[in-house]
Amino acid sequence: VIDKMTEATHKPRNAPSHRQPPALPPSLPCACTQSAAELIRQRRSAQRYDGSTVLTSTAFFRMLDMTLPRPGVAPWDAIAWDPRIHLILFVHRVEGLEPGLYLFTRNAHAEAQLRETLSADFEWRPVPGCPAHFSLYRLQAGDAQKAARTLSCHQDIASRSAFSLGMLAEYEKHVTEAPWRYRQLFWEAGMLGQVLYLEAEAAGMRGTGIGCYFDDEVHTLLGLSGTAFQSLYHFTIGGPLEDSRLQTLAPYAHLQRGAGG
Repeated sequence: VIDKMTEATHKPRNAPSHRQPPALPPSLPCACTQSAAELIRQRRSAQRYDGSTVLTSTAFFRMLDMTLPRPGVAPWDAIAWDPRIHLILFVHRVEGLEPGLYLFTRNAHAEAQLRETLSADFEWRPVPGCPAHFSLYRLQAGDAQKAARTLSCHQDIASRSAFSLGMLAEYEKHVTEAPWRYRQLFWEAGMLGQVLYLEAEAAGMRGTGIGCYFDDEVHTLLGLSGTAFQSLYHFTIGGPLEDSRLQTLAPYAHLQRGAGG
């Protein structure tokens, strides 16, 4: 049995595959004047959030836009499949958006299945003022802080940020057809996390991944049953509070010391 399970995770050799992402408008502009290298070097995970900083809608939409694949735009030019992960957003403090539960779909073909699968109580209200190429919907209005905190193992970082999110993967179809795609889902989740980390820094905010969450309760909140979709990872972005008890070194300080020695 173990040998069969191991064999199922092996990806067969085949010709390199290529995909052409759907045509999208150019990426939304970013007001940040720092270079990519500077952002990468300063990137840190937030330990705490202030619970008051409001994220502009411009920055929020830019963050979401950069999760959409475009030809020749890193890191999405490194994968050869359509997006399989969509974002469940717990919006707390975003300018112009009513607090609540939102959904951002990252490919067009998944929306019909999501509408059929998620709770029938959701309103699916398009977000006014968002870019025309977005599939961004408000599912439920209201304070989402308590739900976000509880679902993320009772961690304040999920509720005191500007927004937090869960990564909802198209699971059963892909893993049943080819079990080796399981690791691809986590590759995609990792790419999403790194994009959000850097976009948070560019917006003067800070992000952090949330590896502890109650996936079954996330599914209950969304009205999910079965394994068509699976909660895969969580993330949060907001105004950070520095913890003076933690030591912070210059980026790659160990390499600098080595070069001088």
